[in-house]
Amino acid sequence: MSQPIISFDYDGSPYGQKIKLLLTAAGVNFQKCDQPRILPRPDLAALGITYRRIPLLAVGKDVYADTSIIIDVIMSSLAKNGALATSPADKAFEVMGNTIFREVLGLLDPDVLPKEFIQDRKTIFPVIARPDFKTMRPSTVAQIQSRYKQIEDTFFTTPSGPFPSGDKLSLSDIHILWSLRWGLTTLGAGKEPGCGKDAFPKIWKAIESLPEPKPEILSSEKTIEIIKKSGYSAKGPTSVEKDDPLGFKEGTVLSVESSE
Repeated sequence: MSQPIISFDYDGSPYGQKIKLLLTAAGVNFQKCDQPRILPRPDLAALGITYRRIPLLAVGKDVYADTSIIIDVIMSSLAKNGALATSPADKAFEVMGNTIFREVLGLLDPDVLPKEFIQDRKTIFPVIARPDFKTMRPSTVAQIQSRYKQIEDTFFTTPSGPFPSGDKLSLSDIHILWSLRWGLTTLGAGKEPGCGKDAFPKIWKAIESLPEPKPEILSSEKTIEIIKKSGYSAKGPTSVEKDDPLGFKEGTVLSVESSE
């Protein structure tokens, strides 16, 4: 019996958008439990989870944190066979997509971000706490124009399109397109001069050709009920690795933070 699959995220979450896109493109049926943008998140707390980042993905009673790990789980265990093409370069494209995401952060408008949100995220993304953050949008748009032109001119190598890899969406396409879309649509760069469809017709066509996720939205109570009634299915390490360089012992309580 297949396990229920539930994404914990909120609509504006860039990585939440990426995971929902990947699940949809991979042919995975999933549901969604909407979460607040910042802690506290009572639904997760009720499951004993204190991890602060979004998204998380529940596969039955197994709950995965960290987007890169979630992607690996989707591709190795959940994706329909042949739904998405993969290549040895996928991880490189993943890194590039993450780089683009950080480059477009300067488009955020601090005047519409709650102070609590800035306080919560500044340890993860220090740029949003810079005193001159309000002045960064023009230089960010210039950076976008340069980066997106590079992708427009060099990544779309097949005439069939609409995606960089051709007429069929691939994992590498998703690794790149989610961050391009977030900058152009969610953060509004597409309305800036030099970033519209006339400037990047191939990128815009690819973005508009992406499948639209339409998960069922679950209530908090239903989500917790489903997960608690589900079983475990994950396979992996069950103890600390033998030669762990940090010297952790089984049972040690850890706190994980960004080094940036």
